Amino acid sequence: MFLRDPAPPHSRYHFEDVGGVQGARTVQVEAVQPLLLENLALRGCCEEAWVLSGKQQVAKENQQVAKDVTLHQALLRLPQYQTDLLLTFNQPPPDSRSSLGPENLSLPPWSLGDFEQLVTSLTLHNPNIFGPQ
Repeated sequence: MFLRDPAPPHSRYHFEDVGGVQGARTVQVEAVQPLLLENLALRGCCEEAWVLSGKQQVAKENQQVAKDVTLHQALLRLPQYQTDLLLTFNQPPPDSRSSLGPENLSLPPWSLGDFEQLVTSLTLHNPNIFGPQ
């Protein structure tokens, strides 16, 4: 199930904030999907989890022409560590794949499903990364 609007405010905030840092000319949320906690490897410390997909129109460094970049973000809320974990994945436009070496052109680009698999399998090996407990 995809929620079209309104997106949870914290998911939209992080998406727009990243767009601002990157100098995005436009920012468009396309879909927000809650992740089932029972599917997360971090389910023991995660209170809620969301995946957001959208587009941002950004120009690469030292370039004037802005291109639409598909962006996937996962937001994992970890209240026992008083933090949100934000994972961001930029899916480059199809024409930028030509800048890859020939050995990488045969590899398919990552999909939203691949990103969700990464997010759901993420584990925490050292909680001290969030500071002393």
